[in-house]
Amino acid sequence: MKLQVSTAAGVPPLLACLGLLALWEGAARMLQINGLPPAYDALRELPAILADREALSNIAASMQRMLTGFVLALLLSIPIGLCMARSRRVAAFFNPLLMIIYPVPKAALMPIIMLWLGIGDASKTIVIGLGVSLPIIYHSYQGARAVEQKLVWSAAAMGMGPTARLL
Repeated sequence: MKLQVSTAAGVPPLLACLGLLALWEGAARMLQINGLPPAYDALRELPAILADREALSNIAASMQRMLTGFVLALLLSIPIGLCMARSRRVAAFFNPLLMIIYPVPKAALMPIIMLWLGIGDASKTIVIGLGVSLPIIYHSYQGARAVEQKLVWSAAAMGMGPTARLL
């Protein structure tokens, strides 16, 4: 059996990327904003940036902070969302906190977090984690609430424990 791969599926994302590049190029040339180079100029500098060891080191450090923040957010946010969906008490505790924090731009929390944790990687990682944790909590909460109660009861009747039913 021969596996056939369709190239048609990759065309819309490619067109979207090319459209964004064209929009960037046009906006930079028309608006002449200082600090917004045309896309062509930025892409022309890409090989030099990728050849610079210091730039690669900084990119790697940024990627590590993003990955750490994302993993920490996943490890904390999914259980919170699932527990909120299964327990009214947990939901009553977290809902007011989420209502207060959700609309606040996470970049606005950066100065406060920097006062607490300093300028190092910890403060940046926490801001990244906060930025992604709230949508993860919301969507895991909504996903768990969408599970029919009959299915949860059936799982309990078949001997599945509370932790297994939660997951």
